[in-house]
Amino acid sequence: MAAYHYNPKQRKRNVKILGSGDHVWRDIAFFLVVPLGLDYSGHSEHTVYDGVYLSGTFNWLAIHNDLPYRVKNVKNKNSRVEHFVIVSLDLGTEAYNQYGLPRGFDEVPNGEPIVGELRGCLCFSYSYKETYFVLWQMKKFGVEDSWSQFLKISYQNLQIDNDIIDIYFQLVPLLLSKDGDALILKGYREFEAIIYHLKDNIVQRTEVDTDTDDRITDWVCWESAKDYVESLVPIF
Repeated sequence: MAAYHYNPKQRKRNVKILGSGDHVWRDIAFFLVVPLGLDYSGHSEHTVYDGVYLSGTFNWLAIHNDLPYRVKNVKNKNSRVEHFVIVSLDLGTEAYNQYGLPRGFDEVPNGEPIVGELRGCLCFSYSYKETYFVLWQMKKFGVEDSWSQFLKISYQNLQIDNDIIDIYFQLVPLLLSKDGDALILKGYREFEAIIYHLKDNIVQRTEVDTDTDDRITDWVCWESAKDYVESLVPIF
């Protein structure tokens, strides 16, 4: 496991890893660019940002010039697409690599883009003009030329209310079926998962019965459903 720690008050940072044979977290060399998703408000003493695990590496979407992407959820006007980079930590060698984003990513979105993993591929997704959801896959890990646009679909087709599409909105890919047809998405501010069938262009909603458990009445953490252990009855 690997985690990036950042102290916004002191502007100090460090990366910690926990290997299979380790008993405690240990520090390793950190990278200079700043991962997205960190709290720049200065209210917390430190923030931990977990990377996306794939093929023995942890990967972070970061900003090249150390500029906060958002200040109080407002896009920094100095941010440009060339400032974005994926930083990858090889756990075996403890060395870093940096990868560029898809060439089709040519406009800084108002909402925060994210990286993820779907069926063994590194993914990059974002909101385009607050109208479309765009998802790219890196077909061959570490090869920038292998970026391929997997999906571009309007929020209208996903049956997402335009009233909630703003700089706070984020649509997170969670799981892709084995045949590559059914994609599960989670929308911020929603208590439902979205299942989109690409071949038939069909959208389904999976609700959570919040009445049965008061602990999840106010918030549903769909991110915890990203990984699963396949049993005799697969999800798809």
